[in-house]
Amino acid sequence: MKYLFTLLFLASVHLAQAQTSLLLGGMRAATQLGGMAARNSKAKAKVKTNAVAEETPASAPVVIPTPTSNSAFTYQGQSVARQRTAPGTLSGKGSAEIMALEAVLEQTHQALLADSAQSFMPAAQLDAIRTAARQAAAARPSWDYSAYHHEVAFYQREEARRTAPAPVAKPKPKPRGRK
Repeated sequence: MKYLFTLLFLASVHLAQAQTSLLLGGMRAATQLGGMAARNSKAKAKVKTNAVAEETPASAPVVIPTPTSNSAFTYQGQSVARQRTAPGTLSGKGSAEIMALEAVLEQTHQALLADSAQSFMPAAQLDAIRTAARQAAAARPSWDYSAYHHEVAFYQREEARRTAPAPVAKPKPKPRGRK
């Protein structure tokens, strides 16, 4: 009887081991399929990235699209988009903040046009623009602020151009006299 139980035990262990082997093989195959799928998706993404990189060469200048505006202006050959809302046409939440932002930007625009050589946007004016923009964005996040950002970026570039330090001339060395 003892041998019969031993024989049954060995047969059942063999069956259990075969089933475990099948389960482990299935898990291994599923893991490999997942890895292959991940590699394929990475390869496809890399091909798309390379195709986009080939379409736009690195030497091509980066062109920032000009946002739509209703009050664009040209300053020294540069076209600048401006967004101005007619008084009374804007209503609802955040309208006062947007009008305040436009008023600060209009003050900056008038200062820009007043003198073409002097600084027109002190740090306090830039802080006022940033504060007004934050308040407007918090009050009405659905509003399109791209024209305002474009205008402020232009003002910052123009201010940097105007306040750039003048090149320092190197003093000429004095000729040495003979003693």
